[in-house]
Amino acid sequence: MRHAILAMILACLAAPALGEGTGAGGGPEEIPGGPPLDARAFDALTLGKRMDTFDPLTLYGIEEFLPGQRAIWKDATGCKSATWAQVGEQICFYYEDAPDAPDCWVYNIHEGQLWGWYEGRTDGPVVRLEPGNSPMACEFIGA
Repeated sequence: MRHAILAMILACLAAPALGEGTGAGGGPEEIPGGPPLDARAFDALTLGKRMDTFDPLTLYGIEEFLPGQRAIWKDATGCKSATWAQVGEQICFYYEDAPDAPDCWVYNIHEGQLWGWYEGRTDGPVVRLEPGNSPMACEFIGA
């Protein structure tokens, strides 16, 4: 979810809602909830679904998960296609506008829901994903 500026804003918004972070050295083992999801578990939860993405309370984007570890992201700025892969304990998204600068998240089940922790950090942006049916009118097909 390639949004450097949004990531900084989300970091500020998420910290009060989740309490104090563990600092820049925070790792996946320190995040709330269950263990990190691997690619297989993440794919099982998302494949063929359109997931509404919250920050963690406000809807700010939609991601549609396609076969072959592909996705389409849509937010207020538009749509872009991506591929994703597991890198260590993180799921990294390689968006078409910055394929060499992936956005990596540690996903797990927290409070019975799918949550993502940017780079596995508790002091950074956190998102909540839930299946949705929000409209996703993108100008390209087959991303």
